[in-house]
Amino acid sequence: MRPQSVLALALPLCAAALAACNGNGGTNAQRLTPQQVQGVYAVCSLRFRPSQSALPVADLLQTIVSTNPPSPKQPPSLTLSGQAADYQLLYTRRSDSFTQELRGGLSYGGTAVFASLPDEGSSDVRRELLLPGTVQLNYSDAPRRLTVASGVSYTVRRSDYAKAAGITEEGLQDRIGGSLEGTFAVGGCP
Repeated sequence: MRPQSVLALALPLCAAALAACNGNGGTNAQRLTPQQVQGVYAVCSLRFRPSQSALPVADLLQTIVSTNPPSPKQPPSLTLSGQAADYQLLYTRRSDSFTQELRGGLSYGGTAVFASLPDEGSSDVRRELLLPGTVQLNYSDAPRRLTVASGVSYTVRRSDYAKAAGITEEGLQDRIGGSLEGTFAVGGCP
């Protein structure tokens, strides 16, 4: 068989395979729906792990977020709407007991929910929680849980990281690279 005839056979097969894909890395994959993932999720863990192993992990539930705020305030939560594709993150700031809120849109994949966050420059909440522009939350049905997808690296401002990690800014670069770790659960944390 000549090389040209191999190419002539391969092109239609490749075109058929691409046509079957739905743009989500698979063929006709079922997407999660707002009704499947809706609920109030407790914030069980939330950490920023710097890429540079010499730097400490910023445990945001220890330094920024009050996990047991004064009454009548509620513990930190992530609410996913069952009607619309949006979320609300609520927490009480540890330093001043002010309620903080972050709202935004969601998109749905086969096993994950993607939360879009406001621009870093316009959101104090995003900066102080060291959040990326988009968070992929992998969904588990039993128990109902969301887990931040691992391996997504991004940078945060030095001053925000130092505050969250409880260290001085001295000797730090302007931007600190790292990744977010976190779990959220319906019905409370294990």
